[in-house]
Amino acid sequence: MTKTTNSVTPDLMLAIDLGGSQTKAIGSVSHKNDFPTLLCMEPEIADVSVASVENYEKTKSGETDPENTCWVGIGDEYYAIGFLARKKYGGNSLLKQLKEENAVQKICGVLWVVSQKLKLMNKFTVSLAVLLPPSEYQDKERLESKLKQALKRFNTPTGEIRIKLVDLNVVPEGVGIYLHRRTILGTNIRNCNLAVVMLGYRNASVQISNKGAVTPGVSNTFGMSWMLDDFVRRCSGLSKDDPHLIAAVVAAGSECKSEVLATLSRRKSEAEILAEAQDMSFALKLSRDEYFRALVRWLLQEIPRDINEMILCGGTAEYLKPELEAHYSNVKLIWNGGIEIPPVLDKVGMGVRLADVWALYQVLFGGGNLIAKNSSSVTNNANSTVSGSKVVNLSSPKPKGFLEMPDRL
Repeated sequence: MTKTTNSVTPDLMLAIDLGGSQTKAIGSVSHKNDFPTLLCMEPEIADVSVASVENYEKTKSGETDPENTCWVGIGDEYYAIGFLARKKYGGNSLLKQLKEENAVQKICGVLWVVSQKLKLMNKFTVSLAVLLPPSEYQDKERLESKLKQALKRFNTPTGEIRIKLVDLNVVPEGVGIYLHRRTILGTNIRNCNLAVVMLGYRNASVQISNKGAVTPGVSNTFGMSWMLDDFVRRCSGLSKDDPHLIAAVVAAGSECKSEVLATLSRRKSEAEILAEAQDMSFALKLSRDEYFRALVRWLLQEIPRDINEMILCGGTAEYLKPELEAHYSNVKLIWNGGIEIPPVLDKVGMGVRLADVWALYQVLFGGGNLIAKNSSSVTNNANSTVSGSKVVNLSSPKPKGFLEMPDRL
């Protein structure tokens, strides 16, 4: 992690979560007092030729947001990012590869889109924070080196952009939420053993704090993608690349409602649709059960028995909320670290999936409050009592030892 060594004020402050289902970024321009801006982009990426993007620029018509027309040229290599990669070039989210391998292209794409939305010039400075799985945290120096080189000059739909990286903080997923919880607990964290369990689309991660000492985090591929792979294998005609798949599976809930899954059927007759929906429901119940068992089996190996608090976060944790609360009935569960996402920020309905990147943005760049409504976000399964609401002003100085802490993760 790059530590701030000068007093240069960057033009842009940006925190990025390179999620497997969505790239999420929160940023603001330092000389403005505007509320931070949220950017969400599809995770797909596709390598393309110079001729292809030139032809696309010549033939495209209509008006759309920059996140839907994003491509970048880094050196001699060109890439379509997000919606453009998915719809035009058959890109995919490359879930089997390390996030770090494609991070530079995605970050460059995000920076171009944000520069358009926040009306920055084609030359500016940035302070950047990036979330990576704990298993990839050791790649932070490689990412920093490649990113600095790429940002010096890269091509975009609006021409060449030059960006100076003033500061880079690469931290493991879940650190934003952990630091928020540490701020709430204060010195009491020295008397507490807590686990941060981040369940996302691609990865599941665990970080442990033993009386304030943070141990190296661990992660594996037990994200929701693992379950969806199993589910589509059980059903004919389903594709994991179908953008409606995740929404239907989540909407079907813990009961795996067949009437919701019917929307995924390609059959023509009503009778065939109903029959296939029943088969999908049965298949999803099996996949969900097997996934939850595999996930808990792994967590059992990674989380010590003497944990006082478990922070559950990520969209997949919300999806499995009934099972998780039943399984960990003797543990105090804190959902998403007690973080509330301001409606003015979340205009696209991402909800708790923004908790980690929002907390990281606030801890690093300040400028607002995180509200922890403990009465609604804490499950007191261990007969513990937490009441009232607490407002934590994170525009105050960073918690002591913050800059050094991630290097020990």
